[in-house]
Amino acid sequence: MAQVIRLAPLVCPRCASPVPAEVDEIAWRCEQCGQGMLLDAEHGLAPIEIHFAGGITPNAPGKPFWVAEGRVAVQRETYSGNQAKEAQAFWSQPRRFFVPAFACPLEMLINQGVQFLRQPPALTPGASAAFLPVTLAPENVNDMAEFIIIGTEADRKDQLKSVSVNLALETPELWIMP
Repeated sequence: MAQVIRLAPLVCPRCASPVPAEVDEIAWRCEQCGQGMLLDAEHGLAPIEIHFAGGITPNAPGKPFWVAEGRVAVQRETYSGNQAKEAQAFWSQPRRFFVPAFACPLEMLINQGVQFLRQPPALTPGASAAFLPVTLAPENVNDMAEFIIIGTEADRKDQLKSVSVNLALETPELWIMP
């Protein structure tokens, strides 16, 4: 049985302007009307709200991040120097995750995510700006947030043997950061 391949033009759902898509890109902002768009495998282009943080350097592209609040529980096992109490205290409150939505090495994603987890940047609204291509789909944010949690736990001053993660993440929002 032959599969049917359906091609759909990428046009803005608000004004029907063509979307200048590149390979691996999944989100855009319409140059004509400003509408945010996310490529959905089932429904094609869907409207999405894109937030712009203040402080983006003029004439420089912002960096897209999926931002979501999350509750975390970890079970840790160590060889020595157990810091389970510190970990439990850190994860006892909801945390805001910043997951890079642009193409970057996994190590950079983890390092940037851990840094922003420990010292979250202010999400002060700013002016719209150009941004790097969005290549990470929102359905992959949970997996990347788990990498960030493991990176956070690996940085503790004990000898971690294993860690088990339970993450409840809210729906991510797309933010363009400096």
